[in-house]
Amino acid sequence: MFKFFLTVFVFAFFVNDSFAHGPSRQKVSLTVEIDAPAEKVWKIVSNFKKFNWNKNIKNSKADSNEIGSERIINFQDGSVVKQKLEKVDSEKKMVSWRIVETDNKVLPVNSYASKIFIKADGDSKSSVTYKSGFYRGFMGNDPPEELNDENSKQKVKVFIKDNLQGLKKVAESN
Repeated sequence: MFKFFLTVFVFAFFVNDSFAHGPSRQKVSLTVEIDAPAEKVWKIVSNFKKFNWNKNIKNSKADSNEIGSERIINFQDGSVVKQKLEKVDSEKKMVSWRIVETDNKVLPVNSYASKIFIKADGDSKSSVTYKSGFYRGFMGNDPPEELNDENSKQKVKVFIKDNLQGLKKVAESN
């Protein structure tokens, strides 16, 4: 009888855990070609204090351009996102940051981290790659539609696309 209860207990305890499933890490990576030298694009991207290259952003404010600085982004729709600068590598022309706080209306994500890489394409052109990794806006099972993997990934893709299009426009002007 003891063996029967032990078997039932072990089966119920361990087998149920094997069926549990949390969210999977999502990734979005987009690249744009810009008709501007890599140094000019780098100067724009590496300035954490000035984030004026997304049409949906009303304004932004950052402490500084130092690692650990925080930037508050105010969107046109009233949403607010807070980012923290993680790394700036001038040699590789790479900047990375993570989201500390987000409004799920604009970016329904958790543990969001991004990197932008700039590569020279000759003397007068650049290739910019923007990569993000994140979890959906709802970390439990059975998320509401607006916080599921598909919607979170779509919103991040739109955000990145808008950032890259805006960066292209700013870098190619002047």
